[in-house]
Amino acid sequence: MIISLRKIKDWTKFILLFVLFTLLLYQIMALLSTFLRPGLLYKEPSGGAVKVFAHQETLSGNKTMDEMKERLLMFYWLGE
Repeated sequence: MIISLRKIKDWTKFILLFVLFTLLLYQIMALLSTFLRPGLLYKEPSGGAVKVFAHQETLSGNKTMDEMKERLLMFYWLGE
């Protein structure tokens, strides 16, 4: 089997360029990820935020179950 030095040189050049460009792409993505990361994930919302769930204590337990049933049916009906 004859191994050409030119082929070895071409393969070595290809592998070195591949590794170089892979590392360059990794560094670019790492740099961009620092700019795209949100600041505070769990901060309290500001502005026109609406409280989604409020615990309501009522005198009768059936009333809350009926309200929950109505909300669930509305959710299934509207899909929201």
